[in-house]
Amino acid sequence: MLKSIINLKDAQIISMSEQKTIMGGTPVQPADCACFCWDRSTHQKVTAYCFSYCPDGSVPGIEEGSTGKCGPVVNPKPEI
Repeated sequence: MLKSIINLKDAQIISMSEQKTIMGGTPVQPADCACFCWDRSTHQKVTAYCFSYCPDGSVPGIEEGSTGKCGPVVNPKPEI
């Protein structure tokens, strides 16, 4: 899928500020930062956004190979 995204006709690289506008002003996580949450219903890892809590209120895990400098979770009091 990534290959087809990269090869999109007329695709443009956008700046960090443009990405923040698209993402609603939330921090854009570094490219080398990958996080996950556990889906308790299927017992599988699910890709997650590193700057927010998992749906069950837990802190996301950091994938092996990530830098670990993904930054803090933004919302200190999640709504569960």
